[in-house]
Amino acid sequence: MPHSRLFSVFCLFIIGIFLSLGTWQLVRKQEKERFISDLHAARKAPAQDADKVKAVRSPSSLFAKGQFLPDKTITLSTKTHKGKVGVYVLSVFQTQGGKYILIQRGWAQAPMLQSPLGFLTLEGIGRLPSPPTYFQPENVPPTYFWVDLFLLSKEFKLPLEPYYIVLKTSMESRLLATDAFPLPSNNHLQYALTWYSLAFILVGMLLYGRKKSLQKEPM
Repeated sequence: MPHSRLFSVFCLFIIGIFLSLGTWQLVRKQEKERFISDLHAARKAPAQDADKVKAVRSPSSLFAKGQFLPDKTITLSTKTHKGKVGVYVLSVFQTQGGKYILIQRGWAQAPMLQSPLGFLTLEGIGRLPSPPTYFQPENVPPTYFWVDLFLLSKEFKLPLEPYYIVLKTSMESRLLATDAFPLPSNNHLQYALTWYSLAFILVGMLLYGRKKSLQKEPM
């Protein structure tokens, strides 16, 4: 009998975990829906002048006027585009208002360290850097795998803005435009149903086992 009770407690614990995971997936579903909605709105919204924006909400449609700074370009390694491995090319842009903004110019098969010259008007999506995933290597200048604006500010000796801009269109034939935020999949409802189903199945097994146990007990 003690073993049966211990097993029942264990099953209830697992059922609680399954229900919690299912509920968490529903929360993630709502968050993903809001994010996708915000992304669609940012893509359709008129671009704002980066020099006049005090705080950037990610994602935001922005434009900037100014010029690229020479020798202020990095590449993010091991970035894929249509099945090919290459790099993202990012350069520092100084706006008319004196801001320093990191610009993701596009994807290339090989590093391109020279940036366009002259006065330019750029338009793209402003985004806040995402923290590195567990599987991303550490940035060791001059090799970068993810955007670290704090580290880049120290390397370039410039007060970079706390966001960067991904250009909507490529300005150079050797660069292919990259999507600031590729629309993510939203499969969290299916995941939630899976966890809830597992909890339901385990409840059924527990009740069935309890019924069998009561039938075996002497009257």
